[in-house]
Amino acid sequence: MQLKAQSDTTIVDSMFLNHSPKKAAMLSAILPGAGQIYNKKYWKVPLVYGAIGASLYFAFDQRDRFREFKSAYVSRVDNDSTTIDSKYTGVYSDQNLLTLIEYHRKNRDLLFVLAGFSYILNIVDAAVDAHLFYFDVSEDLSASIRPRVNYDPFSRAYMPGVQINLRLKK
Repeated sequence: MQLKAQSDTTIVDSMFLNHSPKKAAMLSAILPGAGQIYNKKYWKVPLVYGAIGASLYFAFDQRDRFREFKSAYVSRVDNDSTTIDSKYTGVYSDQNLLTLIEYHRKNRDLLFVLAGFSYILNIVDAAVDAHLFYFDVSEDLSASIRPRVNYDPFSRAYMPGVQINLRLKK
């Protein structure tokens, strides 16, 4: 990838600078995790599928519970003697069933929103990572954090603080 070195700088051939953030985002939109593979960040793929998969799994579980309690409630209040709620009779009152229905509906909705957010975050991560694909992360980058005591002339007192030193190049 390196063609020619002149003093401290490295010139990279322009044909290698075609790593497209748009392509990474499009790949992740079509198939979650594909943009991370395109960016050669393979370790992120299980995180993407874990976030989307777990939220969808629990969303569908909450949807099933919502439907079950709703069906039991409708069976009780429909004034039809052929539909009977035999599973929750004597366990939950009508008000308890309404509370459970509302609880599982809210959880279902929240988990579907979380799944959508995870999907969008997957696309944004792929695009940002593609933008930073050629970012220099060499050994010349370092930081040090030290405690420091500063004098505040307004209050005429010494105050504790933190000093951060960044060294970007030698």
